[in-house]
Amino acid sequence: MKRARAVELVEGMLHRIDDGQDWPLSLVRQIWLFGSFARGAPEPHDVDVAVRFERDEQMTHLIVQSLLSGRGNPYAPLRRALAGTSRGLQLQFDDSTREQLEAEGTKMLPLWQQGDSLTRALAALHAITEDPNAGRAERHDMIAAFEGLDQHIPRPVRADLIEWQQQELITVSRITLPDTPQDSDLLTTPHMRGAFRRWNQDSPLRRAALAGLTHLQSLQVELDDIDLAGQRLPTPRRLAGHRSEPRWWINWKWQGHQSIPYRVTGAAGWLEVVQPTCTRPLNALVLQPGPKAAAFRA
Repeated sequence: MKRARAVELVEGMLHRIDDGQDWPLSLVRQIWLFGSFARGAPEPHDVDVAVRFERDEQMTHLIVQSLLSGRGNPYAPLRRALAGTSRGLQLQFDDSTREQLEAEGTKMLPLWQQGDSLTRALAALHAITEDPNAGRAERHDMIAAFEGLDQHIPRPVRADLIEWQQQELITVSRITLPDTPQDSDLLTTPHMRGAFRRWNQDSPLRRAALAGLTHLQSLQVELDDIDLAGQRLPTPRRLAGHRSEPRWWINWKWQGHQSIPYRVTGAAGWLEVVQPTCTRPLNALVLQPGPKAAAFRA
């Protein structure tokens, strides 16, 4: 977008903060700008904004409910209050992510904090000088499979995956998972239906789980051999007492990612669904044993 348009979006956000005394704007404590707009780019792709806010009882309830249900964005009310209907503002609400960005060298430009006047905040915004040489920051720890997904893969995870791939312990590829057909037999038994009760019917995690299983079934993988988000499936063989180590893991949010080289090199693969969603395409990374996997296990 043109820089003038980006400035207008930030001005609108500052006016909303200045006018807003009600929940959830009343929770906001501090705001920073970062990324290409903060560096003065004439045509930033969007405006990156980091927000620190107080987690009151109502917000804490939303966050807990979102974690338990696996659906919804607890920060959506705060995002709407700050950005309105604009998609040009990319809001970062997680303190640990902001701190990680700072540790990696991302410069955070203070824009507003509780107690600042609108005049002062606008002055800080307008003090950013346009720099024709300011483009997108160099993206570190990138390979082709991460393109377009890197914002959902923490940089330390990207660095680990690249290192393991360079060591030839694993291979990394990317796929788009098809949705599970309506006539799928995955949930025909009461035990399998029970295993999926940990997610609501419209949960993006449920959609990701079913899609991951459908994909592995298409590869002739036995359900007995799959660990689904930390749990084994109640297949007839396992209910009859069969025990075996997993050969495949279906995962998201990079839970336990540091175990990948130990698990994958002695098995068949790890399917990581990146940012499960209710409606958008389900992107996944497929991690499988590399040429030196056997030596690693020896």
